[in-house]
Amino acid sequence: MATPFHVEIVTPERTVYSGEADEVSMRTDAGEIAFLAHHEDFIGAADVTVVRVTTPGGGDGTEHGGEVRLAVHGGFVHVDQDENSVRILAGVAELASEIDVERARRALEAAEASEVAATPQPAAASGHDAETRPVVVPPVGSLLAMLEPDAPEAAAKRARVRLDAAGAAAPT
Repeated sequence: MATPFHVEIVTPERTVYSGEADEVSMRTDAGEIAFLAHHEDFIGAADVTVVRVTTPGGGDGTEHGGEVRLAVHGGFVHVDQDENSVRILAGVAELASEIDVERARRALEAAEASEVAATPQPAAASGHDAETRPVVVPPVGSLLAMLEPDAPEAAAKRARVRLDAAGAAAPT
């Protein structure tokens, strides 16, 4: 049986979740990661991600607990080994039960349409040598969400995470 630890997920507006957990899994700037009791100290940037909190078995004699799913749209995660706790400080976080699935689907469709419209078209022959043009690398992942929150790619990622957290399929 796993040793439970304290988990808190907060936004500037409220505490979204506070309780005991056997495991917390999420995506950070270091990649996918799972935290268990007495995990070593850790501080990292939370990606736009689904956070899965596995809760301990209930006092009703059940062997396994449940899972709490949240959509987190960036922030930070702090693990304190001495306190045996995980805290996620997020700009936006929603419990799966709070997500308006139809609104998330509409947001995804709008973002995907904007992505298509914003796709650069091949430049016409201008007589410039390709080697003299500057190479621009656009931000991606959590960096894109932070630097360009209105970018269609960031909006689409947020919508997909919300749908995933709610257990709903994205439109095809």
